Amino acid sequence: MQKTRQLTPQDVMFIAGESDRIYQHTGALVLLDSNACPGFCYEVYRDYMSERIGQIPHFRWKLHEVPLGLDLPYWVEDEQFSFDRHIRRIAVPSPGDRRALSELVGYLYSRHLDRSRPLWELWFIEGLEGNGFAVFQKLHHCMMDGQAAERLAEIMGDFAPNAPPRELDPAIREARPGVLPDPWQESGNTLTHLSRLPLKFGREVAGVLSSRLQRRLTGKRKAVGKKPPAPPTPFNVDIGSEREFVFGSLPLEDIKRVKEHFGCTVNDVVLALVGSAMRDYLLARDELPDASLRAAMAVSMRSKDDEELGNKVSSTSVTLGTDLSDFAARLRAINAETGAAASEVRAGGRGPMEILQLFPPLVLNLLFSGVKAEQVLNMMGANVIVSNMRGSARPIYMAGARMATMYPMSIISPGVAINVTCLSYAGNVDFGITIDPVLVPQAWSLIDGLEQALGQYLTLAGGRSGRRRQAAGSKPAAPVAKKRSRRKGEGTATQARAPGARSRGAQRRRKKPESEG
Repeated sequence: MQKTRQLTPQDVMFIAGESDRIYQHTGALVLLDSNACPGFCYEVYRDYMSERIGQIPHFRWKLHEVPLGLDLPYWVEDEQFSFDRHIRRIAVPSPGDRRALSELVGYLYSRHLDRSRPLWELWFIEGLEGNGFAVFQKLHHCMMDGQAAERLAEIMGDFAPNAPPRELDPAIREARPGVLPDPWQESGNTLTHLSRLPLKFGREVAGVLSSRLQRRLTGKRKAVGKKPPAPPTPFNVDIGSEREFVFGSLPLEDIKRVKEHFGCTVNDVVLALVGSAMRDYLLARDELPDASLRAAMAVSMRSKDDEELGNKVSSTSVTLGTDLSDFAARLRAINAETGAAASEVRAGGRGPMEILQLFPPLVLNLLFSGVKAEQVLNMMGANVIVSNMRGSARPIYMAGARMATMYPMSIISPGVAINVTCLSYAGNVDFGITIDPVLVPQAWSLIDGLEQALGQYLTLAGGRSGRRRQAAGSKPAAPVAKKRSRRKGEGTATQARAPGARSRGAQRRRKKPESEG
């Protein structure tokens, strides 16, 4: 007899956290190089993806929510599933450059997924400069985390043009959502789970207190130390419903060169680049706090051989070193925190978010609906979310077209209006920055800040490789004449290369795309 299948408590956090202003889906902007694939078009891509997605049962699952939110929702098969309800085509507004593409992606992201259907969408984007194509993917976070979503690209793609389909992992190919529970079974499950809640809650709280006491007694807690609070900034307030997405790429070879020189990790270098860009951004506006900004750093809880889709991720708070003008000192400060902090999380360090996962959706909805920005800031202990994922070192092809870049797009929340997510792919690290455009104007300067910071670190490491950052289009944007000022001791900045964002009024008047189907 086939069993029912409920979402995990961590999955449900992403459902309960949604509101009119908060979206809990992730995204990915993929630029396609079809130069070696004559005849590539929407119809070719659609037929290819229809065949590939048809082999992955997860994409036919939809939510069945328990009345009143008294228990975890169920995954059930969508009996009315139609691929054409989930794939759309749209043209980017003229002139089709990266700024126009950015506006379109922000518009597409700022719409909730339909919970009565499987929680994903594919947008095939036409009209890019040079007759180029792109794909924007939306996927609800309750389905899978970022690392699993990246694996999905490898599953749906090929490692050579026009390669035969590869055999899918049985854990994915044979996954089943479970049957729709009858009312009596659903009620019984709900009563059972509710009756066990006090015991689970008591055990969880006792476990947290016990692990903290044990770390203090063994001295392990001292290695991490008490984390300082995140200082308030203009983007650590309540957010609106609009999103903007800026993106760019840096050579992985250059980042690894810095890593080897300083004896740290790629993740440390990424955090140092983000910290440097954030420092420049706030300095230019005379809004840099004296205390260092802190980042909510994603920590994967997956084992090396974990092939399942789903959510297995936690987070911890680390410094971004924005209080330090010296680049080397900033990286050393970050490195001093990251290793111990991640180890603590993987060893079972738990906190308020793990406690919250015990509550049924009804309670979570009530808690999240009343949460204030300052409460999120205090609970997360972070000003910005930073996530670094490892992708394929080999190029991936879809319907014969090469995926040139994969820019990840993720979630912002009240109190944290900036999310920086990056993915190493085919020799580059592709950065996607999601922001509230009213709270974070001129967000393209953050992308420039990442490149400028890498240049500074490469100078300290003895030089850069011949590869340069490649922007979203085939042509770089025109330089901006004005340079940003820096505090003494920071070095010389290169010219900004990306166009500035719109003013508050212009942002409110965002144009609707030309067509949508």
